[in-house]
Amino acid sequence: MSGVYDIVMLVLNDVAYDSRVRREAAALAAAGWRVLVIGTQRYGGALPDRERLDGYDLWRVRYGRYGAGLRRPWRWVRHTLQAAQIIRVLRSVQARVHHAHDLPALLVVWAARTGVRPRARLVYDAHELYLFMSPYPSAWINRWHALTRLVFMRIEGALARRADLVLTLSEPNARLLARWYGIPRPTVIANAVDPPADAAADGHPRLNGSGCAVVHIGEITERGRALSEMVRALALLPEPVTLAFLGWGPDQGRLDALAHSLHVGERVMFLPPVSPDEVAAAVRPARAALVLQRPDSINARAAAPIKLYEAIAAGLPVVASDTPDLRQIVRRYGLGPVCDPLDPAAIAAALRDVLDPAQQARYRENVRRAQRELTWACQAGRLVACYRPLLEAF
Repeated sequence: MSGVYDIVMLVLNDVAYDSRVRREAAALAAAGWRVLVIGTQRYGGALPDRERLDGYDLWRVRYGRYGAGLRRPWRWVRHTLQAAQIIRVLRSVQARVHHAHDLPALLVVWAARTGVRPRARLVYDAHELYLFMSPYPSAWINRWHALTRLVFMRIEGALARRADLVLTLSEPNARLLARWYGIPRPTVIANAVDPPADAAADGHPRLNGSGCAVVHIGEITERGRALSEMVRALALLPEPVTLAFLGWGPDQGRLDALAHSLHVGERVMFLPPVSPDEVAAAVRPARAALVLQRPDSINARAAAPIKLYEAIAAGLPVVASDTPDLRQIVRRYGLGPVCDPLDPAAIAAALRDVLDPAQQARYRENVRRAQRELTWACQAGRLVACYRPLLEAF
């Protein structure tokens, strides 16, 4: 397994639903550079180990069977063995730029580069404020992260200062990273999404026939997302309103049980995920999108999630959390109301506002105006402009 590429990206997932990685790789490939994305998948995964997508190569490192039964706190043994697999692949490829997506990938890239000369340029793409994300369900994991946070901040800061380019997805993220680590303000590449090219394309069949659906896009997990509050808000709204979850996740069964306990089970739909390029078209028949993050971490408060941009690309008004980056974007463009994401009554009131016919028309017109500015085409141009001096000077 070997090759020569201008840009080698590393992300520690299977890339199937990672729209940021896929769009960045496609944009850089369209600029004429040879791009390889290295992702991962579990032992026995059904995805191809190698693919050609949108002008770039994708390799998935298939993890070995070892360590599959290890429980916490011994899973670090499995993760170390998996990291060793990835490092071998990284070292087999000649690159001019290494592009690490998030802190765990940055650590693996750093290990792969140790002792190697000459070294490729280094790009750190901080999708998240990784050390300040929403709490996990496990109290043990939360205590471990609290104990080790300062150590990993020192490591992240040292590596960020050595990077040739640091990217992130919002201005608040950029300000915090610059202040914490004493680095120039990172370049913001927002998770914007272009509207579907085919304006006449049909949406998801179950949304087409639902009449008055509101939709949540993304993983079905309560970690960082006010999903149970959405279901409780639905119970306060009249029967024509339905709630659709587009995605997958560990909390689907619990939410379904909650909906039935509130006698709205028939009004809640769980739709399987679609590829990132199909999300906006799939949800377009809905009346509004819910972008309700729990304000329980610095990460959740600092950046607007991609589901906001997917809703804009779909032409949907939004009901959003009253958190800084979300509030600033939603109010600047008049995309819909903001509310307390932990208060079902406030969510229900915001939904009544956004579903009112007169307000719906006004919000949709505002969304159409936002679509002309908040595009991936604009962000892709910024990304390519950042890369040119890195590759031209190498």
